[in-house]
Amino acid sequence: MSSRSMRSTVTFPIVLRELTVLRVADVNAGTRRITVGGPQFGAFHRDGLDLPALRSEGFDDHVKLFFAAPGADRPVLPRQQVASLDWSVEARPIAKDYTPHRVTATEMDLDFVRHGSGPAATWAESARPGDPVWVAGPKMSLSHPAGADVVIAAGDETALPAIRRWLREMPAGTRAYVFIEISAEDRKQDLPTAADAEISWLISGRESLAEAVSTMPWPDGTVFVWVAGEAGAIKPLRRYLRVERGLPPEQMEITGYWKLTAPVAAADEDEDEAHERLHELTDLTPGLAIRAAVTLGLIELVNLGADTAELLARETDADLGTLRLLLGYLAGLDVLTVDADGRYGLGELGDELLEDADWYHLDGAEAALDLSLLGLVETVRRGRPAAGLRATFESDSGLGGAARATIEESAMWMVPTLIDRYDWSGVRAVAATGHGAGVTLNALAKAHPQIELSIAAAPSALGVLRDQILDAEVAERTELVPTSGAVPVRPGAVHLLVRALEWLTDEDAEHLLTEFAAGLPGGAEVVLVEECRSLDDTDPEEIEWDLKMRCAFGSGRRTEERVGALLAAAGLRVVDTVDIGWSHRLWRLARG
Repeated sequence: MSSRSMRSTVTFPIVLRELTVLRVADVNAGTRRITVGGPQFGAFHRDGLDLPALRSEGFDDHVKLFFAAPGADRPVLPRQQVASLDWSVEARPIAKDYTPHRVTATEMDLDFVRHGSGPAATWAESARPGDPVWVAGPKMSLSHPAGADVVIAAGDETALPAIRRWLREMPAGTRAYVFIEISAEDRKQDLPTAADAEISWLISGRESLAEAVSTMPWPDGTVFVWVAGEAGAIKPLRRYLRVERGLPPEQMEITGYWKLTAPVAAADEDEDEAHERLHELTDLTPGLAIRAAVTLGLIELVNLGADTAELLARETDADLGTLRLLLGYLAGLDVLTVDADGRYGLGELGDELLEDADWYHLDGAEAALDLSLLGLVETVRRGRPAAGLRATFESDSGLGGAARATIEESAMWMVPTLIDRYDWSGVRAVAATGHGAGVTLNALAKAHPQIELSIAAAPSALGVLRDQILDAEVAERTELVPTSGAVPVRPGAVHLLVRALEWLTDEDAEHLLTEFAAGLPGGAEVVLVEECRSLDDTDPEEIEWDLKMRCAFGSGRRTEERVGALLAAAGLRVVDTVDIGWSHRLWRLARG
């Protein structure tokens, strides 16, 4: 979230639905279209939960279809929670993502490329009207790119459903250049559109997406590029667009929908698996080496053509001898490749790093949280944070801003349920604060445009909120209130605190809430949202997050009971509380 995307995001509760095959038709020799629908396409009730109707508002949305294993009558399914799914660790479902290219209030069309075998292909070949099918999602939608003068879309047959839907839904008159790579002439389809679109069909083996896009006359104006297909085939486009065209990240999306893979040799049956697993879990070197490569910029430089140790040392101002050691180690991990002349390229893991490099940067907020675990022994012994990350994040606007953006991004998944589970219809004004308040206001402004909005944060965080998190139209109508840490009181407003306590120890959280409660006028209503943990939670990833938060801030996700104790100690009375999914809970509060 380093810059505002040209595509706005809306998230939805993830719902598992049992639908029915309504129609099956072959579009051409290589494509089968299956239409699904049924009562659970709309809102329905199951297992004590009221679940919303399916929503899909973006051309490249995807839903997950679940398939039975060979010989099984029914697929393995995740369990439905309030707004998400619980995936069993004992038996993993067989599932695959598909883009619905037509969605109405009662049904959607899914296209399947007819090839090969496997559970998905087998199901598509045998599907008949009346057959059941389990579907989850979409969990989010991205809009048409705002502010783009020209759109360039390129994809292979796996991307054709997204391109088909985009062309159908493009605003009339949109200038668009579309390139679609197909395996044979008879795979072409009619693509209706109101856009001013120039559509080019490419036959595999004769023309490629990379060649077509890189040789086209470049249009004037602000260009947005969307590319999807086989990861290796579209890889050259990333370098062309970044280097030769100078396109910033927010003006392009390049996604590997699938990847050609080589056969993997069978593992040595005599290998001591427990010993190898223990070694992998305790070896710090691979992670630190990969993170160092990302931080130095080696992955991006190699992708852009810097292929010798000397050139890389010059570009990164690194010691050549030490850099050679690091490059050799990375080549052994398949992060890099190296030929007989000592020239480097990206290996399979290096290609993956291009997509998610920000997550592995040693100078970033995520790395600071990870490195706080170096003080785990001290935190376990004393119960106090070993790393003073709260003070660091509050004093370092860059690091704190990155941390704020990361939390806002994770918080947006629970926002739809938060908006749904509180009655905002009679609310005149909302005064918000906390690390998830920005994405909440984005959704609240769209659902209830009559509400006056304000958001309080440290001055450095307000810049991040204005420039990166709040949608442009929401930022214009939201009052930004600087604060040194206290929660400002606004008469006549509902006070919305979203993940405002997670960087605070219990002592500091109680002090913050006590000061806030003391300033509340009679009759004021407060909505508090916090991410909570259950004492029964055994998910290693969830426990890992709590350990990081303990080491970094002395907090972590509190239990529902612990949050209740802090509220009572601060003089706040609980009017109501409800689970809103994604481990988040909502409290309605009043002054005690």
